[in-house]
Amino acid sequence: MAQTLNTQFVNKKKLEMLATAVRDNAPFIKASEQKYPQSELKGKKYGATVHTYLTDAGTVSDGIVANPDGIHEIELTAYMQSKNTAVETDLWENYNDIESFAKEVLKPRALKLARTIEKDVIDHTVFSSMQAVVAPKVGGNSAPSFEMLSEASTKLAELAVPGSLVDFQAPTIYGKIANTGLAKFLPDDIQRDIYRNKYLGEYAGASCVEQVLMPTVKMSSTMDTAPTITFTAVTDGASNIIGYTVGAITASSGKTLDEGAAYVVPGVFLLDESGMETDQPLVVIVHKKITGFAAASAGQDNHGKLAESLGIEDLRVTAKGYSYGTPNVWCDAATFDSGSATTTVTLSALLTAGSKYTVGQVRTSDALVFDSYSYDDLPSSRTQDVGSDGPVTLRCMEFGDGVNGVKLTRIDAPFLATVFEPRRCVTTYTEV
Repeated sequence: MAQTLNTQFVNKKKLEMLATAVRDNAPFIKASEQKYPQSELKGKKYGATVHTYLTDAGTVSDGIVANPDGIHEIELTAYMQSKNTAVETDLWENYNDIESFAKEVLKPRALKLARTIEKDVIDHTVFSSMQAVVAPKVGGNSAPSFEMLSEASTKLAELAVPGSLVDFQAPTIYGKIANTGLAKFLPDDIQRDIYRNKYLGEYAGASCVEQVLMPTVKMSSTMDTAPTITFTAVTDGASNIIGYTVGAITASSGKTLDEGAAYVVPGVFLLDESGMETDQPLVVIVHKKITGFAAASAGQDNHGKLAESLGIEDLRVTAKGYSYGTPNVWCDAATFDSGSATTTVTLSALLTAGSKYTVGQVRTSDALVFDSYSYDDLPSSRTQDVGSDGPVTLRCMEFGDGVNGVKLTRIDAPFLATVFEPRRCVTTYTEV
C-alpha cells in the first residue's frame, strides 16, 4: 500500500532518499575518506580553496647523541566543486506518495546526479598516481589479467601503504579477467554490503569493484615518447647535494603531452610514507589539475568555471641519505647527475603513440578525500532540510522565479574531491 506523509516530513524524507540513492550509484566515492569537519568547510563556496599540510618523517641518528632537525611541512590545496539539479516546487510537492516519487522522480535524478559527480571525480583523480601497470595487447587482442591486478597491489604493498585496498576497473576489463578464472575472486560479505552489485570479490588483497565510468584514453600519433624534466640541485653549507627542485615536464619539439600519458623517470625512486627509500621507480602521469577560477571572456562572467591545466604530481626530491624538505621521492646524487647545478632527465614512455587504453585504479580506500560542505542562505530563499548519507550531503533551497512566476526547488550536491597522497594509488592501463 502506498505511504502518504505530511509535506514537511516528505520533503525531508525525499532529500534523504535522494542522498542515499546518489551514494548507492557512486561506488568510486564510497571508497573515500571524510577529512574535514563542517566547521572548516562552512561558508566555503564553489571554487574556494581548502588546505591541508604534510609534514616530513624527520631523520634517525645512530647512537645516543640527538641531532634534532626542524619540522618541514608543505601546504596542499584542493578546490570546492558543486553539481545541482532543480525542479519546479509544485511538481516536487505533488509526490506525497513516497513510492511514486522514488520511481518517477528519485531514480532518474539520483542516477544522473550521481553519475555526473562520480565522472567528474574519476576524471580528476584516476591519474593521481606515482606508479602504473600496463597490460598491452597479446596477439592483437586486449589482454587484461589477474597478473595486472596483483602487480598493482604489490606495488602498493612495497610502499607499505596503510589501509584497505580497492580495485576499480571497467566491467569489460573484469569480464575478460573473470573468463580466465572467476573462482579466484574471493567473496567478502562486508565489502558486498558496501559496494552491492558492483562488487566482484577479493583478489590480491584488494576489493574488486566494477566501475562503468572508468575512462578510455587514446594516445595521439604525436604523443611525446621522450619528454624531459629538469632537476636543480640544492646543497647544504658543506656543498653536499641534499635534494633537488623540479621543473615542469616539457615536450619535445613537435610532440604533445597527452592526458593520461605515463612515463618512468630514470634514476628517481619512491619513498614510502615513513620516509624509507624503496626501489619502486617513479612514474609520472600527465593529467588535468584544477588551478583556480577560469579567466572571464571579454565582457562576460566566467559563471564560476574552474580553470584546468595539464601537469604531473608535485615531486619533492631528496638525495639519498637525506630528508630534504618533505620528500616523496629520492635519488642517488652520486650517480644522478654529473656534478652540474642542473640535470635534464629524458623520460621513458609506458604507453604507445596511437594506441587506446582503458584506465583503472588500485588505491587505498582513504586515498580519495571526499567531503560535502554547506554555505549561507541566499536572500529571499528558504532552505529545506539537508539530507545526507555517508560522504554525500544534499542541500535543498526553495526560491521564486520572478520571470516565470513559479517556485523552484534547487538541490545542490556541493563537494570537495582530491587525492592528497598519490603514493597510495596505482593507475592501470589495458590496451584495447
